[in-house]
Amino acid sequence: MRRRSALCAFLSCSLLLLSGCWDRTEINDVAFVVSSAVDLDEDGKVRITVMVPLPGQMGGATGGGGGTGGGGGKSYYLDSEAGSTFRAAQAKLQQRMSRRMFFGHRRTLIVGEDVAKAGIGDLFDSSPRNSENRMSTYLVTTKGKAYELLQAAPKFERFPSEVIRELAKSGSLMDINMKDVGVALNAPGSDPVMVLMDVKNSVKSEKQSKEIEVKGYAQFRGDKMIGTLENEEAQGFSWLRNESIKTTVDLEYDKEKKNRIGLRMHEVHTRIKPAIRDDKLRFTINVQAKAVLLEDEKHLDLSQIKNVDKIELLLNDYMKKAMTRVIEKCKKNNVDSMQFGTYIWRSFPDQWKATYAKNWPQAMKQAEYDIYVKSTLIETGLIYENVTKGSSFK
Repeated sequence: MRRRSALCAFLSCSLLLLSGCWDRTEINDVAFVVSSAVDLDEDGKVRITVMVPLPGQMGGATGGGGGTGGGGGKSYYLDSEAGSTFRAAQAKLQQRMSRRMFFGHRRTLIVGEDVAKAGIGDLFDSSPRNSENRMSTYLVTTKGKAYELLQAAPKFERFPSEVIRELAKSGSLMDINMKDVGVALNAPGSDPVMVLMDVKNSVKSEKQSKEIEVKGYAQFRGDKMIGTLENEEAQGFSWLRNESIKTTVDLEYDKEKKNRIGLRMHEVHTRIKPAIRDDKLRFTINVQAKAVLLEDEKHLDLSQIKNVDKIELLLNDYMKKAMTRVIEKCKKNNVDSMQFGTYIWRSFPDQWKATYAKNWPQAMKQAEYDIYVKSTLIETGLIYENVTKGSSFK
């Protein structure tokens, strides 16, 4: 009995040491930030804009897109504040919010063009210091103000932030997050890029809406935006970075008759091999690509090997020109978006440290680039030639 009484007394005393839920946070006390935007005001202050869902306006599945909930109002809340620093602006914004902002569920961070050109270095100081901020957050820049991207009203999704996230990871461009940009900022012989988006009004719709579209990439020299890569240049850049992006290619088969060939890129593999000969840099770029035929205005008989070979040669030429344009633009802007310097650093660390590290990417301008592309048309669809070929259309 004594032993049992002592054990009960010990267990009872142990209960006094339990802390319980003294530091609990109720969900009703938290504002979940799903996206945020960073801009610069005319007076030089940093402006922070946050997007927070409104639980009372979320509604059911019938709410539809365009940022409208079941009750007809917006299902999210946008608010903004300016301050001398990122943290100062966020602190001022928090002062008028009844709920504590929580950034653990933020998946997209939009950087305005003015902030990108001024430099994003401070952003990589404020964000990683808070454990709630994830380095897997998609980092996107935009033409104009970043908050305008959050003000868009797309029809397919409830939140503009969801559209931005889906476009960022759709595979039409490289998948770039905060970690990727941070690594590129610190890696030898490397300059970062960010996905570039913009707002575009819908066309021919009964009720016009502000949609979000992908434009390409923003080029950076160090932490400052220096230019953009769009259309064919964006494709060429992705191929140089060994990315099998989901993109289509429009080839001109006959200039006089303006016949076009449409292809969808299925798979691309790129290998870059650096060499130093007689103190001269040379990069050998070997590209292997696979494509699927989407459209043929020339009405070729693709059961004939010679016609298939012609299309493959046209694709080879297109890809080579696209990648050459990217290299020339990088040389012009004195920026190494393709990370050629990193290839040298890895392959020739001693020469990199002694010769190239101090003035890179200046040495890119004197380097030689040999691009070899071998493409294969792996599919022509369900038909070899146009089903109306031979018809008189009478």
